[in-house]
Amino acid sequence: MEKLSWREKYAGILVLLIGIIYLIMQLASLMSNTSHPYAMQNGALIINKNELLSDVKAYSLILAGIIAGWCLLKGKRLGWMLGLPILLFITLVISTIAVPMALKLKKFDNSLTGFCVGIFLVGLAIIFLLLPSARQKYRVSKGIAFLTLLLFIGLGGAYYFLQ
Repeated sequence: MEKLSWREKYAGILVLLIGIIYLIMQLASLMSNTSHPYAMQNGALIINKNELLSDVKAYSLILAGIIAGWCLLKGKRLGWMLGLPILLFITLVISTIAVPMALKLKKFDNSLTGFCVGIFLVGLAIIFLLLPSARQKYRVSKGIAFLTLLLFIGLGGAYYFLQ
């Protein structure tokens, strides 16, 4: 196994950090009193379908993010296959929040700085994973790249359709 460069380590740490942040957000949501996805009424378990689907989406992203980050840091191909769609998806999510805000403001405001920094950091990790040296280290072929694209489409579709 080739030694990873700082660029691959950066991408791996960022994907792992995304998974951990989502985990912390999910735990905070479960611990708060505002979330009531599951309840007991008259001895029956009542499950809110929207909350359940939201939890499934969050847990799948958490699990994939932690596995992808760990595998990227270990130099495994699975890390590249799971990490790139997660980074692309996070870029898409940040952009869908920031672009309408920017259009509404019609000028650059300090409130957009965090979104721009987030897009820059995630975009940098995407570029680092798409470099020929990274693709060679992770042994990415056309079939693997196509499967990664399908995973990204599946992740986006799951978040769009499971609302």
